[in-house]
Amino acid sequence: MSFKNALSLARYNWPLYLIAFSGATLGTFVALNAHVAFELRCAGTLGALIAIWYAVASFLAFHAMFDRSRLLSGSWIPELLPDSPARCIQISVFLEATTLPLAKVFPNAQVILLDLFHPDLMTEPAVTRARQSANSTLAIRSSVDSLPVETGWSHATLITLAAHEIRQPAAREQLFHELQRVTANSGSIIVIEHLRNIAAFLAFGPGLFHFYPRREWIRLARNAKLALKSEIDITPFVHVFLFTPDQKNAN
Repeated sequence: MSFKNALSLARYNWPLYLIAFSGATLGTFVALNAHVAFELRCAGTLGALIAIWYAVASFLAFHAMFDRSRLLSGSWIPELLPDSPARCIQISVFLEATTLPLAKVFPNAQVILLDLFHPDLMTEPAVTRARQSANSTLAIRSSVDSLPVETGWSHATLITLAAHEIRQPAAREQLFHELQRVTANSGSIIVIEHLRNIAAFLAFGPGLFHFYPRREWIRLARNAKLALKSEIDITPFVHVFLFTPDQKNAN
């Protein structure tokens, strides 16, 4: 059983694990101190348990998503796109465990890789740390408001765990308009994201606010004149939206 991706993600998020370890240590010290009031010892016990829970739960969630599930194999993509596309775009920030092997999934397709990373838009320290070992040499550096692909070129456009790293709402809106522009009218857009939901709360605690609720992705799609065709879960922590250009509202 491999924990490679979970260990990498834990390493990039080491400050959070340090806080959890410190909280667990402090809580345990208070809980075991006989000279401290009973109420404080109870609070210390609770604090230690919460810190340990989130440290373990977040690591196991990483493991479930990136080491145990079929997410990174891309084997689930043909289930959404039974007709193999001739031209594909994959958009990512090219961190470990965020790139899918589209060339293997669709061996006859022409695939363009676009690197969306921008330090001014993606301010999460863990992303900056992860980028130091990112492999994006084959990807074209891109911006959210101008993807370097001609209009309607792509038959299948995928964006993988990258859109939530864009913290400004207007920038996310620009990106979704670009997704619509570069995708053919008969094409598909696959958005792979974490959601702000109960599963995220149980695994990441306050960290769930780094993600956005489902309604935000639906809002962005509607704003860009995209229609929701279907959606699936890959583990409770990864949600996949399949959008298509909304021909009814194209004008």
